[in-house]
Amino acid sequence: MQDYKNENKNASKKRNLGIQVLRMFLCFRIVLLHYYSSKNIFIKKLKKRRFQVPCFFFISFYFLYPTISQKNKNKFILRLERLLVPYIIHPIINWIINNLMFLIIKFNRYNGFLKLKDLTTQIIVGRGIYGIAVLWFHFNLLIFTIFFFIFSFILSNHFLNFFQIFALASYTLQYSGINYRFFKQYTENIWMSIGNLIETFPIAIFAFYFSSIQLNKILLNNRKKCLLFSFLFLYLLSKFDIYAEIKGFSSPGIKQIFISLFLFIFFSLIPFEIFNSKVLLFIEQLTKYTQGIYCLHFLFQYYLRLKFEKRGSFFGCILLYIISYLVSFIGFSVFSGTKLKFLFA
Repeated sequence: MQDYKNENKNASKKRNLGIQVLRMFLCFRIVLLHYYSSKNIFIKKLKKRRFQVPCFFFISFYFLYPTISQKNKNKFILRLERLLVPYIIHPIINWIINNLMFLIIKFNRYNGFLKLKDLTTQIIVGRGIYGIAVLWFHFNLLIFTIFFFIFSFILSNHFLNFFQIFALASYTLQYSGINYRFFKQYTENIWMSIGNLIETFPIAIFAFYFSSIQLNKILLNNRKKCLLFSFLFLYLLSKFDIYAEIKGFSSPGIKQIFISLFLFIFFSLIPFEIFNSKVLLFIEQLTKYTQGIYCLHFLFQYYLRLKFEKRGSFFGCILLYIISYLVSFIGFSVFSGTKLKFLFA
């Protein structure tokens, strides 16, 4: 047990095992959202509560804050690489596979050849009708990361105050309805690229703030109480809607931001140290490839549904998750010595 702690001491400072488990949980919910079509009321409620992407944003920017505040160029470049590799390569893989499918069997998910324009549209605006829709998340991460890093140099120690003012403006645009009314009139590529940026910006700032006050240290000093209160708040948030009538593009709602916070708190405080080293290593391995699963499930889901089930099922979600995990595991093993490993983990 002590050996495991020593080996993972540096990594645990940035992201503990609980957060990795949370990422796995969120990733499975995304698979469920995209694959499972059901009339079951419980499943419909699960799919309606779209807190998974806001929570991914919270996690990502919580751990980005030290890089921005310290103006660490090396870590900034590494983050860009981790985002750009899947953002560029996965659309190319999607483009090649679907064109090969149509060339060989005269059938693919788009029922036709994809043009080079379809590929470039995906890369330029983060989304395309004939692309991998989930990569809008990477698009937002890239834009925000570059924006934050540039302004951290321009504004020096005052950059966080500036971001908070910017977030307030985003809140105003979103909850006044201006954001939705203005961008909804344009094509899907436009409103998902720009309107969604405005909608998700406050989540990144929210995460930055809690990282700046070193939330993790505060939580660990009051572990049992924080674990209990986070669970209670999550329960209450599941029972009540806050700004439920506000329209948005994918993740609107102050409620989603608070769910992200309390999920982060709850999972980060789970006492995984009570397990022995073998169990911890198994959990670590199980939670490792959410990057690949997030991107690859979107590519595989159509053909899995076509082959086995039209509407999808809960078992199908598990199968899709496992297939995406295994491909990610194999891909990471093959390309572990190159930057292509960022496609999978």
